[in-house]
Amino acid sequence: MKSFDANDVVSASEWHDSVDVISDTEMRVTALDHLDGIEPAMIEWWFSNMDAELYFQFHPCDHKKFAWTRGKRPGTHVGATHLTYHQYGGGDKLLRSEISFQPVAEHFDTSLFDEHGVGMALFAVVHFVDENDQPAPEQSGSFVHVAIKRDYGTEFRSCWWLTINADSDRELLGSGRLRHVHEEFGYLQGFLRSLVPATF
Repeated sequence: MKSFDANDVVSASEWHDSVDVISDTEMRVTALDHLDGIEPAMIEWWFSNMDAELYFQFHPCDHKKFAWTRGKRPGTHVGATHLTYHQYGGGDKLLRSEISFQPVAEHFDTSLFDEHGVGMALFAVVHFVDENDQPAPEQSGSFVHVAIKRDYGTEFRSCWWLTINADSDRELLGSGRLRHVHEEFGYLQGFLRSLVPATF
């Protein structure tokens, strides 16, 4: 993924849901959520303090497994990798992957953040894992989340760049993922304020 793609998520005048097959090998999924009463800093806190119990609250149906596997340091998710199993919508397809969070400044022009009201951003790469939780050598995708401060709370923009091939379940990876992220952040909006420190 080129860096300007990440910056486009920040600077776009409008953001919306979409599922686009860019080529025979790439799909892009974008999502927009409005999180009433949630501050961007609260979302930063969430990703940095997730554990298995909290991750299952994030989506009680679709989330099947969670563990930090390497690089986790107290108070931050940057530089860390976690294992996750997803089963979108109660279907029979289990998606096994690991997510590695990378420094934001390596992928965004952070000088854009103040101008556009960005209070939180993250960048992550995704690798599928096998039944022994060993990651595939090739990257299966990457994604960003960008939290923009609004009067009501947070405008939450997401974008995934996914590697696909002729055997990929494009409906699952596209519409299934889009539905899943809206449900996740709907759940999170319902309980996050009760978890974060009173300083927020």
